[in-house]
Amino acid sequence: MKTDLADEDKIADLTTQARDTISASFMSMAFREYGTMLHMDLGMYLGDVPARYFTRNVFSAKQVSGEALRQAYTVTNSACHGCPIGCGRVVRHFRKDLEEVDGPEYETGCTFGPLCMNYDLDSIVMANHLCNAHGIDTISAGVAIAYAMYLYDKGILTRNRAGMEIAWGDGKVIVRLVEMIIKKEGIGELLGQGVRQMAKELGADPNEAAHVKGLEMPMHDARAFTGMAISYATGPRGACHLKGDYYNVDLGSPIPELGIMSGDRLQSEGKAEPAAKFQNYRDMFDSLLLCKFAPLSVTQISQMLSSVTGWTYAAEELNIAGERSINLKRAINNKLGVTREDDRLPGLCITALEEGSTAGKSPDVGTLLKEYYDFRKWDWKTGKPTKEKLIELGLEDVSRDLWPSEAM
Repeated sequence: MKTDLADEDKIADLTTQARDTISASFMSMAFREYGTMLHMDLGMYLGDVPARYFTRNVFSAKQVSGEALRQAYTVTNSACHGCPIGCGRVVRHFRKDLEEVDGPEYETGCTFGPLCMNYDLDSIVMANHLCNAHGIDTISAGVAIAYAMYLYDKGILTRNRAGMEIAWGDGKVIVRLVEMIIKKEGIGELLGQGVRQMAKELGADPNEAAHVKGLEMPMHDARAFTGMAISYATGPRGACHLKGDYYNVDLGSPIPELGIMSGDRLQSEGKAEPAAKFQNYRDMFDSLLLCKFAPLSVTQISQMLSSVTGWTYAAEELNIAGERSINLKRAINNKLGVTREDDRLPGLCITALEEGSTAGKSPDVGTLLKEYYDFRKWDWKTGKPTKEKLIELGLEDVSRDLWPSEAM
């Protein structure tokens, strides 16, 4: 069914502008060439790529980079419908029984790679294929396997309990564990429940289980970008790099129309407010089904939406829509039991390291959280959006449901 557009000529013009903007972007060209795996080299230099289950950040990046993938296999591009970037990878002639498989993205390459101290590309590609074929999240699976290696190394997960040896860097074991997760076989059944449950069942320190609200930590290190620390701690679905990929801002992609400017990536003070604004912006992005790699300005997006609907949208109005979405999700989480105590990061993932460009650095989560709550107008005691904030956003019914004693 074709959508009736309010201004077809304007949409055609804006589409051409958007396509030209995207195609001309240096990052679009880089993504076409190497996919998201291109971040492996730069990311390690910045201390942004966690290794050995979040306890290191220096490793042989060149062995698992986008360039290494291209050199090892016949790699072609894949793209969403009509996309001029084509950041996806397809590995061809992988093996006789798998002529063509999806190539790993950065997050996947890191979780099954450096996070497990594994540099065997064959095993990374295979683990990625198995997860994709069976609908399993590669971040959660890879973090769970790296955690198993970490616990095995510490003697908490024994060979008797695991039913096998789980050593750092063993690519064959990684693939085997993915297969066991898929089949809910042996130790794989526990790994499939995530690191929070693994710590509980194995009697491990819960502060070393790399998750926020049950969702495993992604592969952008909170020690490298403090904006990611507060985004992870407060994200509506837990530790998700897509609900606020603030590292992009501090890498030089500000949003000046919304007052979100690049700054010191290692600074905690003053970082919570722009990170919260960026969360709003990204929630709006998701609601409009936009690609986070598309370098479109807020003005371009508002013009597109106005031309489709016939309604006039200013840039700030779009961000308020994102803010409304974030607060509505927070209210739902509050109803499900989430409080401020859940807005935390695992200690292991923010403990200062002794190596790399972030040596000795750690985000000040206390400062970030206090500033975040002040800006959001969330109640410090309960972790709920205040009644006044909800009403300000036009969510009066939500305020009555969340604060019933004050609605009398």
